Amino acid sequence: MKNNYEIDESFLGRWIAGELSEEERIAFEKTNAFKQFDIINKEAQLLDGPEIDVESALQTVKNKLAATPKKNKVIKLWRTISVAAVIIISTGIFLTSSKTYTTGNGESQTITLADGSIINMNANSSISHKRFFWTSNKTVALTGEAYFSITKGDDFSVETSKGTIAVLGTEFNIKDRTNFELKCYEGKVQFTQNNQNNNAFILTKGMQVFITKDTLEENIFNEETPAWKKGVSNFTQQPLSEVLEELSLYFNITFDATKVDTNRLFSGSFYHTELNSALKATLVPMGITFKQEGEKIILSE
Repeated sequence: MKNNYEIDESFLGRWIAGELSEEERIAFEKTNAFKQFDIINKEAQLLDGPEIDVESALQTVKNKLAATPKKNKVIKLWRTISVAAVIIISTGIFLTSSKTYTTGNGESQTITLADGSIINMNANSSISHKRFFWTSNKTVALTGEAYFSITKGDDFSVETSKGTIAVLGTEFNIKDRTNFELKCYEGKVQFTQNNQNNNAFILTKGMQVFITKDTLEENIFNEETPAWKKGVSNFTQQPLSEVLEELSLYFNITFDATKVDTNRLFSGSFYHTELNSALKATLVPMGITFKQEGEKIILSE
């Protein structure tokens, strides 16, 4: 076979199927057209797409080729390059896509990132990051709550609704729900607030930032690990509305609280293991009775 020859659909179909003779294969690999298809093939190997029944797809192509009347249709080199360009552009769009992890009520999940960093997700939370080339831009987006153990190395950042946390080899917990809370357990983090001034705060071990209704408070704490990782939720002089929200994260329930004052403050805790015990631990001390109707809890004083 000559090096400068015309490539029809039948030839390409046999090439994809691996049915070229040794002479044909060697000659084809010396052409410019082969170089373009080889680039496309190598790029395709990097994609993490859906599983495909290759044998079935190949047989479909071969059947279609067999049923199509043979034409002296020629694929010129410029057309090959155009096809390659279209595929590579499509690949570029795919490579910028994101990967998302989610947890439902009462669920938790542990994620190990490409650099060895570990994220422990609490209930009803989501984490997303670039699907490809993440190590060149280590940014994740968080909704909900998660505990981060970050390996030392290049800068790592977490985007939340209230601001961005920049870290370098540390452990910290972010809670981004109705209120926002950031606690640093090891190392150092920088929190840049999403406001007009882009206020920045440096936190070291035992320091925290709390935001409620756009009011930011800095404080200290002495716990060694977040309570939620031990299966318990703790409250100190916090509104009942926040306690009910927390209960809804771990149990598939909603509350009818129209007959109670949800601004009342509560101090105490509940475990995430059993609904009735959790309701008694939080509501009975406040003199609130409850009645369950399916997945709804009706409260009254």
